[in-house]
Amino acid sequence: MAQCVRDVTTDRYDVCVVGAGMAGICAAVAAAREGATTALVDDRPVLGGCSSSEIRIPICGAGYHNPWATESGIIHELVVEDRARNHAPVSYGQANAIWDMVLYDACRAETNLTLHLNTCIDRVEMDGTRIASVSGTQSHSGLRLTIPARMFIDCSGDGVVGVGAGVPWRVGPEARVEYGESMAPEAPDDFVLGSTLVFRALDTGHEVPFEAPEWAVRYDSETIPYRSTSDISGGYWWIELGWPLDTLHDDAAIRDELLRHVFGVWDHIKNHSRQREQARTWALDWVGFLPARRESRRLVGAHVLTQDEIQRAEQFADTVAVGGWSIDDHTRGGIAAVDKRPSFDSVRLVDYLVTPFPVPLRSLHAAEVPNLFCAGRCMSASRVAFLSLRVQQTLATTGQAAGTAAAWCVANDRAPQEITDAAALQQRLLRRDAWLPNVEERDLAQTAGATAVASSEATLHVEPGEGGPALSCAPAAMLPLSADRLESVSLCLDNEASEAEATVRLYAARDLWDLDALEGEPLAEARVTIPGGSGWTDVSLEAAIEPGMHWLRVEGPEAVTWCFAAEMQPGTCCSERRPDGTRWFAGDGWKGWHSLALRVVPNSRPFGAGQVLTGHARPGSSANLWISDPAEALPQWLEVRLPEATLLDTIALVFDTNLCRTNMMTPGLFRAPECVRDYTVEAQVGGCWQELARVADNYHRRREHGFDAIEATGVRVTVTATNGDRSARIYAIRLYHDGH
Repeated sequence: MAQCVRDVTTDRYDVCVVGAGMAGICAAVAAAREGATTALVDDRPVLGGCSSSEIRIPICGAGYHNPWATESGIIHELVVEDRARNHAPVSYGQANAIWDMVLYDACRAETNLTLHLNTCIDRVEMDGTRIASVSGTQSHSGLRLTIPARMFIDCSGDGVVGVGAGVPWRVGPEARVEYGESMAPEAPDDFVLGSTLVFRALDTGHEVPFEAPEWAVRYDSETIPYRSTSDISGGYWWIELGWPLDTLHDDAAIRDELLRHVFGVWDHIKNHSRQREQARTWALDWVGFLPARRESRRLVGAHVLTQDEIQRAEQFADTVAVGGWSIDDHTRGGIAAVDKRPSFDSVRLVDYLVTPFPVPLRSLHAAEVPNLFCAGRCMSASRVAFLSLRVQQTLATTGQAAGTAAAWCVANDRAPQEITDAAALQQRLLRRDAWLPNVEERDLAQTAGATAVASSEATLHVEPGEGGPALSCAPAAMLPLSADRLESVSLCLDNEASEAEATVRLYAARDLWDLDALEGEPLAEARVTIPGGSGWTDVSLEAAIEPGMHWLRVEGPEAVTWCFAAEMQPGTCCSERRPDGTRWFAGDGWKGWHSLALRVVPNSRPFGAGQVLTGHARPGSSANLWISDPAEALPQWLEVRLPEATLLDTIALVFDTNLCRTNMMTPGLFRAPECVRDYTVEAQVGGCWQELARVADNYHRRREHGFDAIEATGVRVTVTATNGDRSARIYAIRLYHDGH
């Protein structure tokens, strides 16, 4: 019998990543950038997993439920690049080949990274307790590839490498008593989230009739209960099916059933819905045939991340990633349970919201296998914690962490279980713009005790916009304050009554997500009389404070509203009390967050030059951002002064791409107006300034510039243009000596 498949063994890689969703791509790119020869293996012809043009699920993350919480690092770099190059919006069904090419281009740009696409890994060869190689058939080529490596990262989503290596795994929720999780069921279960097919539609400009196939599900009423079809250009995440079918092994059956519902929903839109007149000229342009899988196996690693740990934002010594999506479970039955809400049915959503939380390295590697990391959907977490971790931007941060750690293990000839001090690994991640809550980046400027000065500095200036919350819901404004006292505040209020009374309280906060601070003792309290009409109301507080983040809470009658701010200044946001007594941030991360209009005396200057030296590169416990005075024209400059000549050969800059703006808020061909576009970098050497770099047309958040080593006493960045904002904005200037 003739052999149909040719066996081929590749060169041995330092790192092999299996699975090229967002976690796998970020893992592979991270490992390659750290110098490890890396293989990225996937069973599809395109990169991106559920976000690719084959499936078209938009990537989401912590910034959808928390202001200023958009994930940074490699995933942000990819999103920014796509938004600048892609004409299409970010929504269900809208992903296109531009996104595929952004991902492909990012991988091809790494000389240490090799792609093996169309390769379905189905075998794991062991050498004792270590993985020696993985292998699988490559469709279209007639090859069966065997890929040996020193370290492996399972980003397959289904845990195929971990299962093949004998790592314990789970499907469905654990019993409540196992980890003491209040949201877990009394008994263990096999329920997992279902899979989804989405579609895209186009307005043709002329009438297009649609007749559903006989096998389609019928939705003949004007509405589908609890499910909106108001946006007919693409959709919908709630066309979801799975349990009691197995989302892994019953994938084909789930696909066929999902197609019945997709065509049934489109028939509903065209022929029965309230939007049918609007939909008259619309036609289906694309329908997915590859279900977007949300959940299958979870590997049990060295640490299982749990509900309690993410809800209280447990601080880990080995923090390497971050989450912040809600604990988001879906209705059993999916769209087949049409009488129930597709998610959070009969519960309070706010109970399932979490503020940004750390993810430990121990949840990203196996305990039994000394050369296996796991990231993405198969990482080590209880099912309750997984429900928050499972979205693509969050999973991408776990991939970057695993890839960086795997390369570090190769370079240092260590197993992941031997990383007892994660400080060095954390510094590598921070240098690549990862966000590690409460972990400072250390660089030469910090260790040398550098100071910073600038041509100008912006003050806190929050002017009114449209709308606002009633004082009956006790709205609170988050303020980054720079002085050691607060004398008074002015609130922009709209009072429909003739006169009203309100109570104003000031609270110190740990960071801008510290909602618990509003339940503590206020630093100051005052009663104020509010005149009728709209305008500014002055409130005397006279409080001694520590510079940092503070809540200003105002409580009063329903007739008085506090005006939203016209724009979100970095480090500001607002929260409000809901009718059920719970509190969360005001706004909707899919569409934007809010802050509140106010003025403070003395003027706060939270955006001073010294903010670039805090070791953080996003708002948190302070603004951590220099902003030049918008009244002063560009160019503007910022200078880091070193107390003595310091040897350096690399300067990294972190600019502002507005981490409060989600990708779904951006149009096509978008560049963040806040981001610095044109700039120069100079160093002071021997008392003279010499130019090191001159950059035009930048739109990325982080830029790194290497050069021959110099002994410098200062570094200056001059911003000559932005992508639209009046001010120059820089989160961080980092100085390094890499010895290259």
